[in-house]
Amino acid sequence: MKTFTKILFVLLLLGLFSCYDETVVVEGPQGPQGIPGATGAAGESGYVFEFSDIDFVAPEYEVFLPFPNDFEVLTSDVVLVYLLWDVQDIDGIPTEVWRPLPQTVFTFDGTLQYNFDFTLLDTRLFLDANYPLDWLEARDTDQWIARVVVAPGNFWGSGRLGIVPSYEEVKTTLGLPELDTKRTIGIDRR
Repeated sequence: MKTFTKILFVLLLLGLFSCYDETVVVEGPQGPQGIPGATGAAGESGYVFEFSDIDFVAPEYEVFLPFPNDFEVLTSDVVLVYLLWDVQDIDGIPTEVWRPLPQTVFTFDGTLQYNFDFTLLDTRLFLDANYPLDWLEARDTDQWIARVVVAPGNFWGSGRLGIVPSYEEVKTTLGLPELDTKRTIGIDRR
């Protein structure tokens, strides 16, 4: 009986090992480069519009910035807004400091927020605070410069841009044109 049990055990082991398949895949060398495809027409990936002399005036403390008549904003586009906050002298070179909206400022009176929304026709900049907006000074409301960037929605969702991208990051990623940067700010925003 022991011999029969040993033979049965060996047959079971052979049966189990015969079901095991260890396939080893060896990757071969890379093949030749394929034929390049046709070069497509150069497309535009983003647009930037600059608006100057923006004043937030009572009682609404809001400003509408219309898109040009010959420009079409698509429902899938994303609009980003940057305010020229400061011009700093870095190694003798005036360097613009752009801040993305929304932007919250902490004042002695409370918090002030510069914000925006947009439609297919325009962008609205507006102020919001936890105190009366009539308390604002000219440095808070007058002589702002804004850059409105219209970016295709696929750039925003592709991970190419950060959550709150800087203007320089957006400019580089979307290939935006150089705009005038030789200016000073007439009001101290600090």
